[in-house]
Amino acid sequence: MIIQKLTKLKESSYEVQIEEKTYQFDEETILKYRLFQGNDVSKETLEECIEYDSYEIIKRKAYSYHLKYLKNQYETIHYLTERDISYSIARQAVSELKEKKLLDEQGLCIAVASSLSRNSNGPYLIKQKLKNRHFEEAEIQIALESITEEDYEYGKEKLLKKAKKKYESLPELKKKQKLKEIFYRHGYIEV
Repeated sequence: MIIQKLTKLKESSYEVQIEEKTYQFDEETILKYRLFQGNDVSKETLEECIEYDSYEIIKRKAYSYHLKYLKNQYETIHYLTERDISYSIARQAVSELKEKKLLDEQGLCIAVASSLSRNSNGPYLIKQKLKNRHFEEAEIQIALESITEEDYEYGKEKLLKKAKKKYESLPELKKKQKLKEIFYRHGYIEV
């Protein structure tokens, strides 16, 4: 089969016409399989191209989801499987991205933990929230160790100001009790 026409569609997408049939491929697929106008392509190679291109689309979808929403490996695989992509293919795509260092689980875990600490969350609540997002225990430990005492103090101050304003009309004993409750709820065991 001979490639009759090659037309650029958008950024990195091309339309390839082979024997009156039209296919849409990514630029990477075009280059990898040398799908240039006038070249000859076998039926097996064409099937390989289609399979490779669809897999690359899955990888791009996973990568853009990870970047846009700051999701980890578990959440990205879950996102793909909800879109009728088989678990094994989703896992393989995410693993490849991780191998290429495009998915940085540890860096993401540290960033999430840091953000949570600045938003008035204590170490115990942060740890629980990271577990709920399916980060590994070792990653969580490193993330918690990376949070500075200043971050925790900033979060505590922020929480204290908000709470004092909310409970300023209460008697002193009741106010202390409510403040303790709030700090416990936010993951601070010691106030």
